[in-house]
Amino acid sequence: SRPALAMWSRYATSTLLVPDAASEARRFAAVVADEAAGRRCDLILTATDSALWALSRWREQLPEGARRAMPPHDAVARTLDRTALHDRARALRIPCIDTMRVDGQDDIEPALRKLARMGHMPVIVRPLVPWVEREDGTRRVAENIPVAHFADVRRLLYAREDLVGAGCLLEPRPGGRWLSYGAVCDDGRVLCEIFQERLRERGDLSGVSTLACTMVADDELRAIARTVLESLSWQGPALVEMFRGEDGVLRLVNVIGRLWGSLQLAVNAGVNVPMLCEALARGEQLSKIVAVAEPDHVWRWVVGDLEVMAKRAGNLVRRLEGTGVFRRRFAAVRQLLDVDDLLRARPDVFDVDDPLPFVLELGTASKAGGARRS
Repeated sequence: SRPALAMWSRYATSTLLVPDAASEARRFAAVVADEAAGRRCDLILTATDSALWALSRWREQLPEGARRAMPPHDAVARTLDRTALHDRARALRIPCIDTMRVDGQDDIEPALRKLARMGHMPVIVRPLVPWVEREDGTRRVAENIPVAHFADVRRLLYAREDLVGAGCLLEPRPGGRWLSYGAVCDDGRVLCEIFQERLRERGDLSGVSTLACTMVADDELRAIARTVLESLSWQGPALVEMFRGEDGVLRLVNVIGRLWGSLQLAVNAGVNVPMLCEALARGEQLSKIVAVAEPDHVWRWVVGDLEVMAKRAGNLVRRLEGTGVFRRRFAAVRQLLDVDDLLRARPDVFDVDDPLPFVLELGTASKAGGARRS
């Protein structure tokens, strides 16, 4: 998109307009590779799944250093396909987040009855095949649909014959803690560790953190995440996302095989992931001592978190609907009144020494809000 926040940063030495990685993957990879060669770049860092796929798919065009900091292509493909990732994890005897499979009309009612017994809402409805590769190498990515109420799940399944006919998964989101293990790897060997918890996220089940904190090292989280990364022979940065429910079981959710949204939290906590990736790309001698992020650092994406808090405040005055509504509203009130984390949080985009990206973000957010209201 244009303008991007980084274009307004005092630290950006130049900018480059490239094709859209999602719709023109091959052209995107060719332009980036040509630019990297011209600039004699040692490292290319991706921040979207589409960019990761494109550069991985045509990695032979990239400089040697960039390839050195990139995971194997089969590992990239597996992390972008949650079903394939969970199959690998279950083969390793790693618990995964619960899902219910629907392969046709006859499966709808049994799945709904099971969902009703579980009592876990909201739900994400995911296509069984999350993406397919077109002839030109781009990916056709299927839609993930967040659903807040049980009745809406029923209506969706009976209305979307295409979704049910091709097979889909119902992924409930019960109450619990969303934990992550960030790392930079060299052929599956972990070079640094970040233990963090997502405290709030933008939108409904988006997975985009707006408030997060680093934690004391969790041995169980470490063991599971390292097993996954080692099995994939992972290279470069990754964030393993997991969920610990009220039953205490830690379950695998996803692996983000690129730079993640709350990366600044790791930097604030003493682990500079991009610089470590650069050392990996340059082929430097890396320390055998694993760097671990300091606990109790709080990070906040200010603009995104304000949107979350405004939405939750608005929900308090809406009509009562669905089960568990009083519990959810009590939790919303408690979070609105809890300012301890906000007082300790360091902002993401805002920087006194580099204020213009935050100014642009505020302007963009206000225009988007005005467009929604009109």
